[in-house]
Amino acid sequence: MADMTEIDTALDSEPTDADSERLRKVHERAMRRFDECSAPTQTNRAESLTARRFITIPGAQWEDEFGEQFDNSIKLQSDKVGKGVRKIENDYRQNRIIPDFRPDGPNANDKTADTLDGMHRADSYKYKSQQARDNAVFEAIAGGFGAYRLTNELEDPRDKDNDQQRINPAALIPDADQTVFFDIGAKLYDKSDARYAFIRSTFTRSAFEEEWGGAISEFPEGVLWQCRDWFRPNTVAIAEYYEREDVDDKLWILMHELSGEERRIWASQLEDGDLAELKRDGFKARSQKRKRVRVHKYILSGGEVLEDCGLIAGECIPIVPVYGLRYFVDGIERWKGYTQDKMDDQRLFNSCVSKLMETNSLAPTEAPIFDPEQIDPTIAKEWAEANIKRAPYRLAHSLRNPDGSIAAMGPVGMVQPPQLAPVTATLIQLAATNLTEDLVDADEVKANTSAEAMDIAATRVDAKSGIYLDNIRQSVQREGEIYLSMASEVYVEEGREVETMDEDGGNGRAVLAEPYTDPKSGEHMTINDLTTGRYKVIVSVTEATATRRDKTVKAMLSVAEAAIAAQDIEMAQAALNTAVLNIDGEGSDNLIEWVRKRAVASGLVPPTEEEQAAMDEAAQNQAPDPLAQVAEAQAQDFQASAAKKAAEVAETEANTQLLGAKTIETLAKAAANDGEEQGPREVRAPLPQPIPERIEPGETPRFLRNGSF
Repeated sequence: MADMTEIDTALDSEPTDADSERLRKVHERAMRRFDECSAPTQTNRAESLTARRFITIPGAQWEDEFGEQFDNSIKLQSDKVGKGVRKIENDYRQNRIIPDFRPDGPNANDKTADTLDGMHRADSYKYKSQQARDNAVFEAIAGGFGAYRLTNELEDPRDKDNDQQRINPAALIPDADQTVFFDIGAKLYDKSDARYAFIRSTFTRSAFEEEWGGAISEFPEGVLWQCRDWFRPNTVAIAEYYEREDVDDKLWILMHELSGEERRIWASQLEDGDLAELKRDGFKARSQKRKRVRVHKYILSGGEVLEDCGLIAGECIPIVPVYGLRYFVDGIERWKGYTQDKMDDQRLFNSCVSKLMETNSLAPTEAPIFDPEQIDPTIAKEWAEANIKRAPYRLAHSLRNPDGSIAAMGPVGMVQPPQLAPVTATLIQLAATNLTEDLVDADEVKANTSAEAMDIAATRVDAKSGIYLDNIRQSVQREGEIYLSMASEVYVEEGREVETMDEDGGNGRAVLAEPYTDPKSGEHMTINDLTTGRYKVIVSVTEATATRRDKTVKAMLSVAEAAIAAQDIEMAQAALNTAVLNIDGEGSDNLIEWVRKRAVASGLVPPTEEEQAAMDEAAQNQAPDPLAQVAEAQAQDFQASAAKKAAEVAETEANTQLLGAKTIETLAKAAANDGEEQGPREVRAPLPQPIPERIEPGETPRFLRNGSF
């Protein structure tokens, strides 16, 4: 197969003038396209970054012109918007979204589709892909746009003799709203119609010089200026540039003479000798020239093409976009997250609360006003320390008239604490209502509410999360399509063992391009051949496995109770076994294993291939049961006795019939002799001969009982 490595396909030889001119045109075209796709979205990208900073960085809610009005003032920050973002993110994590591969057309089968499901789960586990998905989802919810990418990597980079590769279904792209740029003409959500895309990334200056050397020319940002932190690393930006190309390729159509199996393989996917070997195996070959979509990858700086990485695996740009809310206005794609619409309410709430805090700190309590003559230094100290020492009383001199009489004994006035302005109270109430209207928790325990009603409320995904979850579903579907396209060129080695994983995390193995015979139909086929057949990706929003199991346990226990009430013990036992098989707790493994054996033996659960083989072997090696042998011997004895009795009955019947015939003959002779002695008699017609009757054993014949015929 052709080498699928992304980075190591650069030419080792010095580039020719023709190559240099081609790369110069590639860089010129890429820079022009970058300007086209970045300029219309600059404002949107700046708002996305501001929104993400708003809920993640302390003090960011007072940035920009709004915060400048409150210099030298108390600035409180109450993160109510962040609670809404976390609620949607929690709904997503409780309802994980995964792709499900299914056959779509001829040369595809369920076995291969199941293998694809298992391989995708195993690859995700190996490369910790869920972290990249979670980061992209958070950026989409908070700011409106996130993204992650798919890569193919060496299976074991430390094994120099192993060239096999695996696919990472989700690699991290941080700050996607600042670093990922798609073709401005792409209109579909998943960007499957995009002609090109950019991923802007940064290196330290020393790392850049070690990797590429030469003069440093930073790739442009393509975004508006926004608030920056005081300290940032000194980095240099480059860009990965993906470009779709229509290339000419030869398609080999192979038809097997005996089985009629058809295979279609691109010439670029065949190594030397592969076609000849297929012909020896009985395939007839014919070819067609076809246009084929391929993706070319380059690494760019601001001034040149740093590296030509060649064609990558698959026919898709391996970047998965994730949107929060997406729409088009004036022909320009725009997006936003949960935060943008709540920022003004949050700022209003912060400013009002901060004003209250500042006012309260200036005059928190009612303060008396005295004439200076009423407070001497000794008394002043007592008043200053009264709150600390909790003095039971306080002293003050009386004001006196010139004649020495008391003019006034108490303070001349009071400083009242500030009253909350009606406008401020109204603003706080409005802002608090707008910020908390989306934070109603369906899982919160409420008084006087039945458990059934709480379960119904808990199973409903909040309407505010529905759009976000549906957009994430479309993104995961695109991930599955890109994975399938890459897998048809990465997992191609016939007979290669690949890792798989089931939904519960159990490890498995599968063999690529493995011959298989359907036990039901007897049809011979090849399974796990990812180079043939079409498969589709179905994605749905489902609850987490633990949540679904808990609900299954509750439902099965209810079924068991109903079955016991209906006196259906078999149904109750089956429901109870199903409940035990779905429990998940410490120390339950042995119980689950024991119940599974019972369920398999009863036919409730189909056995795996290993379990079926073990059952067949146990049946062959099982010692004969003495009771069964005795029962079998008795049955044989009963059969022999029955056969003997049947023979005796048949013999008795034959003897009875013979005795009857002899009796008839004797009577006939006696009648003839009697006639001769008495002379001639009238000739009579012979009497009709009676039909021999069936005589049961031990029964007297009828003619003997009656004494006549």
